[in-house]
Amino acid sequence: MKILVATSHADTLIEEICAYLEPFNATVDLSLYPGEHAEYSSAVIGKVDTIKDYNSPIRSATRDYETIVLQDVLHQHSLPLKLLQLIYRSLENSAEVIIVQQCGAMETSDIEALLEKAEFRAANTIADLIAGYDVIVAKKMHIWGNGL
Repeated sequence: MKILVATSHADTLIEEICAYLEPFNATVDLSLYPGEHAEYSSAVIGKVDTIKDYNSPIRSATRDYETIVLQDVLHQHSLPLKLLQLIYRSLENSAEVIIVQQCGAMETSDIEALLEKAEFRAANTIADLIAGYDVIVAKKMHIWGNGL
């Protein structure tokens, strides 16, 4: 299993993801956008990319990840639709994107509309999973949309 976390502030979420995935021999790659990042040492952390600004995309290959987590990045990115389209190509079929961001940073209906434009399906918003944060999950469905 290979997961990418793109974040503007590496914090305890990464620690929790790594701790959860360690028994499964998974790999967690990190894309660190500008912000304050705590340093973590975990056997599951693979590649760590520093992204220079919010105009830049993540670095990934086609169908490289089973899950991509965007943590407080989408609402700051200058090209959020282009970012989601790149993420779509970077995911395996039937994989998912998870968007985690502070409540009110961006309307969840706007995020769901962007996800739809980027060909993601089955978007669900979970408002009470993490205090103060919205969590939006959407799927890349095989043979739907771009069908990549």
